[in-house]
Formats: sequence, structure tokens, C-alpha cells
Amino acid sequence: MLPKSIKNFNVFIDGVGYAGKAEEVVTPVLERTTESYRGGAMLGEVELDLGIEAMKIEFTLAEFSTDVIKQFGIADASGIGVRLLAAAKADDADSTVDAIEISVRGRFKKSDMGSLKAGDMAKMKCEMPITYLKYTVNGDVIVEIDMINGIEKINGEDRQAALRQALGLTA
Repeated sequence: MLPKSIKNFNVFIDGVGYAGKAEEVVTPVLERTTESYRGGAMLGEVELDLGIEAMKIEFTLAEFSTDVIKQFGIADASGIGVRLLAAAKADDADSTVDAIEISVRGRFKKSDMGSLKAGDMAKMKCEMPITYLKYTVNGDVIVEIDMINGIEKINGEDRQAALRQALGLTA
């Protein structure tokens, strides 16, 4: 009856774990690009679907990470993998734990090392536009989006398969 909440999480950046160092993650927002359209004989406007808006992930580390800083400016738009593992559970006696995994690929757009002040923690905020997203719960792939290869799978349905086939991009 009570909602599930994130009990804890861990972040891996290009295979390196940041347990105890990752403070916060802003997960990618799924949003459609639309345009209002009203043609002759239509009663009113409808929103035409023009694809998926750009996605990004943001996170805050409790320290400066030289590994992350060294990855800034890489040429490959899908060159860095970030994996977020989270555990969600309701505060009910019979509630089970949901294992949530968000895997993304992209490259860093911003590595903000903020300001330094004696006696304060030096936090690092990073922003990464992403080209790939996979959202999995308890082993079930709920969302998989590959912006470069035109793949959009929602709950197992590849919503772009017919378009890729019409363009000669699949066998």
C-alpha cells in the first residue's frame, strides 16, 4: 500500500564504482518532440510526434575525480558508459526489493568543480548528453533508446523497426 522509494544507489562511470562518492544523480527525462498542427476540416490542433528530445544525465560526486576529468572532451559521442544501480522498496512488511538499472552512453559536456573553501567539501558536478539509454527493472528491459541507430524499444516493442526497414537500415 505504501509507495516504493529508492533506498540506496551506486554509480559506475566507465566501469569504475563510485560507492560512497556519488551523492546525487539526475536521471534522463523521456520527452517527445512535438509540433502543433491543424489542417483543413480538423476541429482543432493535434500534437504531431517528431521524435525524441535530447536526453542527459547529471550527477554530483563528493570529490574531484581525475578519472572523470581525464574523459572530458573525448571524440566519441557514445564513448563513456555510466551505470546506475538502485534498490527500491516500500515500507510494507511484505514488500520486495526492486532492482533498478539505468545504463547510458555519452560524453561529458560539463565537469563543474565549483568553488573551493577551507573546511568545505569540494564537490564535482557533471553533465552528460546521452546517445543511449536502457532502463531495466528486475531484469526486464522497460525502455531502450539508441539515438544514433534509431532504436526505440518500449516494453519490448521496437517502435522504430518499420521505419528503419523502410530506410533500408535493417535486414
